[in-house]
Amino acid sequence: MAFAPTGAIVAAATTSLPEKTGGMRNWDYRFTWVRDASFTLQALATAACETEKNCSFGFLARAAATQLDRGADLQIMYGIGGERDLSERLLPHLSGWRNSGPVRIGNDAWRQRQLDVYGELLDAAHQTLPPHEPLDPATRTFLSRRPRQPAGGGSNRIRASGKDADPADTSFTRN
Repeated sequence: MAFAPTGAIVAAATTSLPEKTGGMRNWDYRFTWVRDASFTLQALATAACETEKNCSFGFLARAAATQLDRGADLQIMYGIGGERDLSERLLPHLSGWRNSGPVRIGNDAWRQRQLDVYGELLDAAHQTLPPHEPLDPATRTFLSRRPRQPAGGGSNRIRASGKDADPADTSFTRN
């Protein structure tokens, strides 16, 4: 599903549907997740949906370019209008589907740092951009920039993060 005004590929049109009735694991997925959008671009390229593919890649390139212009790492997800702050909020006045609260808007997963998004975006560019054609400014900016810190060599130690991470866990992942 795509949001026509921006070309953003939307993961879901709803929020706070539970994993199981009465459960508390209710998340808001009304965003563009970079990894999922990259896979969708591959499918659009295979299906020869040129207009949709180009619009959706344009959204990702603009989001990445403006993030890199600010000197920030790429996010794993963006709002469908290009929003970056997707802070999660509870809506306690709503009971949720079949009383499966809480109802949430926003998704704090946007705070996660996942270095694979650089590769996902480069793969999307490879799948999308026609060879030997001039690049628009946003795409040129994204492709000419690199992450502030190198991802190679396993030298960066990052504490595991995310909604399922145990804050008491002192182990680290290597990238």
